[in-house]
Amino acid sequence: MTIGDVNLAELALVVVVSYLIGAIPTGYIAGRVLKGIDIRDYGSGNIGATNVLRTLGRGPFLAVLVADALKGYVPVLAVWYIFESHDLQVASGISAVIGPHFPVYIVFRGGRGVATSFGVFAALAMPLGVALVAVGIFIVLALRYMSVMSMVTVPLGALVLFILAVVPGGDVYTWTKVIFGAFATAIVFLTHIPNIKRLIRGTEPKIGEGGEPRAEAMRQKAT
Repeated sequence: MTIGDVNLAELALVVVVSYLIGAIPTGYIAGRVLKGIDIRDYGSGNIGATNVLRTLGRGPFLAVLVADALKGYVPVLAVWYIFESHDLQVASGISAVIGPHFPVYIVFRGGRGVATSFGVFAALAMPLGVALVAVGIFIVLALRYMSVMSMVTVPLGALVLFILAVVPGGDVYTWTKVIFGAFATAIVFLTHIPNIKRLIRGTEPKIGEGGEPRAEAMRQKAT
């Protein structure tokens, strides 16, 4: 059965496999392997690379960052080589980004999927992915806020995809990719609402800060 040019069996396969790859909890695994801890009990409570940096250090941070990006890059690129479908690529990207937010392997309590979004952007348009990494590094070095970097780079990637879709002579298939950009932008702002509030109050931890045990987790373990 098909809807338009999309085969529903292929769509279901792409969505499930991409989600399962995206849901691999690399930050959680790093915490367990390196320190025998549940990283969700520390810092922000997320399993993403930023909290890994706060809790485990730079080496694990870089490893988790690359691994999380690959969780978006590999399935989206593989879908293109297997099916040669932009629609399925976008479905793969959205599913891969949902994975880190709701990882089935650790009872759906995960991270924010920003690095995975970067990987998807790179698979959809490699020059864009490289440019976003460069912008992200500049923001982190200049401001030392990972949350600001996330809330600038992901919408910027979405904006570039939109511009590529509307410019005369642009790639018509980019309109499909704009859907991913809009989804990733919505997710990044929704998941960063607490960060926005802390930025306004001036209490947002800078990069490397705030890796202490979470008080709530410690209370639960004491009871």
